[in-house]
Amino acid sequence: MQNQTNSKKSTKDNSMTTSIDLKKKSEEIEVKKQLERFEKYLSYFDDQPSYFLVLANLKLQIEDIEGALKYIDEAYKLFPKAEFIYDMRAKISYKMKDYNGALMNLNQAIDINPENELYYFRRGKVLFCLKIYSKANEDYSKAIEINSSKDIYFYNRALARGCLRDFESAIADLEKTLELNPNKTRAKEIIIELRKLLNKQ
Repeated sequence: MQNQTNSKKSTKDNSMTTSIDLKKKSEEIEVKKQLERFEKYLSYFDDQPSYFLVLANLKLQIEDIEGALKYIDEAYKLFPKAEFIYDMRAKISYKMKDYNGALMNLNQAIDINPENELYYFRRGKVLFCLKIYSKANEDYSKAIEINSSKDIYFYNRALARGCLRDFESAIADLEKTLELNPNKTRAKEIIIELRKLLNKQ
């Protein structure tokens, strides 16, 4: 009986995996078709940086990092002071775990547009990965100063503050996270852990 149950479970797991694989494959085929369409008309739009960025995004969707970088470089030649080019380069560097490259590109994007909260949030994530928690905390705070309506900003700042052992501030940020997004169950779990650590101090 146990063997039959295990066999059914295994068959179910296999069919789910096959279904996910087929879905992924079909999405990839669709992206490749879109790429072909865009590349076909590239000569008509080769003076528009945004066109290259669309192609770069499609390349990223099929994990073609080199192809994405090629198109970003083309966009950069046309429009070297466009913040979104640096943002895209940072995104690719982050994906490749080249955190120093991501940091450099985000610094350039922020220099061009210091009012875009997303750049501070993304740079905060990079600094967190580099374990520079105090600077990550500063960047998350800057993102919150510009836009205090996003739960993820408070959640990530809480993680940075937890690493800095500022447990009370981290708990306050997690409570704010839950106020903005009550479904963030992980925030509730971390609050419990942080309260235990506070009690030990």
